[in-house]
Amino acid sequence: MKTILRQGGIITGDNTTTGDVLIEDGKIAEVSSIISQRVDTEIDCTGKLIMPGMVDTHVHFRDPGFPAKGDALTESRAAVAGGVTTICDMPNTNPQTLTVERVKEKQALYASKCLANFGIYIGASKDNLEELKKADVDDTIPAIKIFMAESTGDMTLSEDEFLNPIFEQTRKLIATHAESELRRLQRLEDYKNGKLPEAEGLEADNPYLHSIIRDNLVAAEGTKHAVELALKYKHRTHILHMSAEEELEYLKQGIAAGYVTAETCPHYLIFNREDVKTEKGYRIMNPALKQKKDNEALLQAIHEGLISQIATDHAPHLKEEKEQPYGKLPSGLPGVQFALPVLLHLAKQGKFSMNAVVKLYSENPAKNYQIKSKGKLEAGYDADIAIIDPTKTMTVTNEMVLSKCGWTPYAGMELSGGIVDKTFVNGNLVFDNGALHEEIKGTSIHISLS
Repeated sequence: MKTILRQGGIITGDNTTTGDVLIEDGKIAEVSSIISQRVDTEIDCTGKLIMPGMVDTHVHFRDPGFPAKGDALTESRAAVAGGVTTICDMPNTNPQTLTVERVKEKQALYASKCLANFGIYIGASKDNLEELKKADVDDTIPAIKIFMAESTGDMTLSEDEFLNPIFEQTRKLIATHAESELRRLQRLEDYKNGKLPEAEGLEADNPYLHSIIRDNLVAAEGTKHAVELALKYKHRTHILHMSAEEELEYLKQGIAAGYVTAETCPHYLIFNREDVKTEKGYRIMNPALKQKKDNEALLQAIHEGLISQIATDHAPHLKEEKEQPYGKLPSGLPGVQFALPVLLHLAKQGKFSMNAVVKLYSENPAKNYQIKSKGKLEAGYDADIAIIDPTKTMTVTNEMVLSKCGWTPYAGMELSGGIVDKTFVNGNLVFDNGALHEEIKGTSIHISLS
């Protein structure tokens, strides 16, 4: 089958042109100003934008083990509706993905359900070093995930006696939730003992306490530790969901040495901890939201190329869970369906360019994770493509949400940068102006092992 996308605005990380894209046998066969060839299907993209499909390397699709919150089908519906064609799912499922065998089981599950292409992380624990070594030679496993601080799923690994051997004896990319568990626990203890001035007057069930306990230095000290390990063992390391200005000086050191990359999430660019006062549990995630100055610092870090990619940390929880008092409510929010429209809106506001959106949410994630044939509109790459209608606006509502949790933190936002019109996965049209073609499934990614 041959398909031509005709005369759209072709957006790459570096250029904007007008032209045609030829899709053949699941691949991009040609990108040119004019393609004169007999094809099976032509799609008029006049006035539309053609982008490589987004690559979201940080999601929690809750499958297996948490069907009430979501699964590979429901959450990938949201993904492709948001122009996301490749996802990498985290290991804190049930059972936890701590062995290569578990990864293979989960890959088979996603192959039967997921509408997007997928990678499955292997998680680090105190006793699975040999499994992590096995993962080194598996080109379908994108990275090792380390939770250096407490988060959803009880997989905390903060002690150097366990971290050092992983950084020293494995070769695969390490993606780490970099917060200081030691500082987090100390601040929590100080609060309980009335020794935390910033929390004076806050009851223990107040969600705002979350941002006080998990402050900027919890994030910064965690990132410092992760960068030190990366440099000590010369190990490629990716810092997940950066949230605080104070982290950036350590990130610079890791980048200068050539071993560290980093991401942030859309919610750390537009929300801050003041929003917790009104939205309560719906704005609780790990790391916690910081202050407006941190929003601005993260945007500046994007401009400077320090933060090279965007991911969503898509982590759905049910409304009734998020409405519990602090201490019981889980951390995390859904984001994969509306992340691209949010980024396009920020681009229209002048926060960064349309080309930067492609670089941050498609090209660089594929580059940082060394994912083969993803993230570019070039001949030979997989035909993972998002077509955007830049003339349309969107007022986000919870009724639009395809994620099983049924809510979005972006509800009420008026997004004016364009909306996703069509999404192709491996050359197959899986989302078409609101319609989903669920008979089409994605395939496992492959990474470079060099």
